[in-house]
Amino acid sequence: MRILVKIGFCLGLWMINLLGYSQNLDKLGTDEALKVTGGLSFNTIAYAQKGLAVSSREPFTWFAGGNLNFTILDVALPFTFTYSNLGAKYTQPFNRVSLNPSYKWVKTQIGITSVNYSPYTVTGHLFLGGAVEMKPGDWTIQLLGGRFNKAVDYNPIDNNLITYRNFGYGLRVGYEKAGYGGTITLFKAADQANSIQSIPLNSEIKPKDNLVMSIGGKAKITSALVFDMEYALSALTQNTLAINDLAPNSQTGLHRLINGNETTSLFNAYNAALKYNLKFMSVALKYEHIDPGYKTLGGYYFNNDLENFTLAPSFSLFNKKLNLGLNTGYQRNNLSEEKQATTARWVGSLNVSFVPSKKLVLTGNYSNFSTFTRNRPATDPFYFVGADTLNFYQLTQAASGMAAFNFGTEKIKRSAQVLYSFQESTNLSGKIDNAGAFGVNVSTDLEGLPSKNHVTNMSYSSQWVDKKLGLTIAGNYNRSAIADQTIHFFGPTLNAQKALWDKKGSLSCGATYNRQYQNTLLTANIVNYRISFSYNPKLTNEKIGKVTVSTNANLMQRFAINSETTNLTELNLFVNLNYSF
Repeated sequence: MRILVKIGFCLGLWMINLLGYSQNLDKLGTDEALKVTGGLSFNTIAYAQKGLAVSSREPFTWFAGGNLNFTILDVALPFTFTYSNLGAKYTQPFNRVSLNPSYKWVKTQIGITSVNYSPYTVTGHLFLGGAVEMKPGDWTIQLLGGRFNKAVDYNPIDNNLITYRNFGYGLRVGYEKAGYGGTITLFKAADQANSIQSIPLNSEIKPKDNLVMSIGGKAKITSALVFDMEYALSALTQNTLAINDLAPNSQTGLHRLINGNETTSLFNAYNAALKYNLKFMSVALKYEHIDPGYKTLGGYYFNNDLENFTLAPSFSLFNKKLNLGLNTGYQRNNLSEEKQATTARWVGSLNVSFVPSKKLVLTGNYSNFSTFTRNRPATDPFYFVGADTLNFYQLTQAASGMAAFNFGTEKIKRSAQVLYSFQESTNLSGKIDNAGAFGVNVSTDLEGLPSKNHVTNMSYSSQWVDKKLGLTIAGNYNRSAIADQTIHFFGPTLNAQKALWDKKGSLSCGATYNRQYQNTLLTANIVNYRISFSYNPKLTNEKIGKVTVSTNANLMQRFAINSETTNLTELNLFVNLNYSF
């Protein structure tokens, strides 16, 4: 196994070295061999206020930025800089660079990069090295190798987190044709125990060694039925410095490949999915299992100790005018029953869209999320805590709907829209033996503390096509309630837009007024005014680049609501200049 991995890695380095010189040779001698792009920007923010003892921001801020990108045979070399009255920063690619040369069906990555093989093997971990992907015909061959972590010695002054130097190598081979396929993945990574000089005696960080093997498959059983799966085995030694006291009959072949000892563990992760597709419907049934403690050295974080069941049917009816989608699932943890608490989650969602005509659109969705946690009290011969009083149940429901109606004429287009959303969350604790799916077994005698939120928006718009003018009138109403406290927030909005100079420029302005009440007490009285302008002139020679000028201002007035408060006014003015080529 170790020899195969090293051979694969050497082959990958040879391909990377070859392509590092050839890059994308198809573009040699063409205008695409070298590309230079970039841009400059200048932004200012002016701020003024009246009514605050201390300003919330600087009265004037400006910053300039730019970027320059050289692409040589598909190798990108980016340069960026920023400068402002708050400081300056310059970056260049040789501090952290990733080159991606390619040639026909071969792609490579060189430098500080990352790859994704699968959720159970290598997933998004940055490494310094190289990776190659080859797709000859129906085959896919991927190789990677490099340093996944650099060594960081212990500093007693900073009390920093020490890290061992870690190198990893990977190989992934896949084949797919006519709906059938399979993949095999191998990944080996190990910490170098001698890469750091000093280790605190109480440190829990130990050098690790890891080997991951994964096999996946896909089969098109019928023209409508597809099955796919993946199984992964991660062999992980938590401390390669530990003495190997394992009996010979307790060791497997994997132990010899990962410096196996009594800290070595084997973890499993697997999933399977069955998908059935027809013209008017589809159904997906999925299952996933991840052992407690499952991890590899090819990723930063892995979900583990869980089991998922998912059912997701969807329907498309009446020539796709009506679409229904349902997704429901169940998840549980504590698979080994060694934790003090066991959590079970039920998730359900329904999405509906109905488009009976081009003028009318109706959409709606509903989701229900429930969590039940059963706590197991610690055993004590002199003290007992009833398990049923420690259990916890949480239910969250959310629903939303939208109706949009378009009408008018070719010259005057009109539309009306209504949006509504609702969310409720309830927490219960006490004598709950088994909550069941979405709390069907929860006693109605238990009293929780529900939180309810309602949001409503209504708008009406008119657009005069010939005049390139638009007008929108809208209103909103929000209501939040928890226990005996209710908050109301509502107000109207008016906004106008005008296109200028053959749509090269645009001007918009508007205002919003809102009042907020807590129960019957007025707590806020606010008006917002806004105006914005943008201009995109066309240069004589468009190859030179593109220029954009924009400015917008926002004036907020918060009126005093009693003798203990004062009027507050804040003005923000933004000016932006951009040039790109």
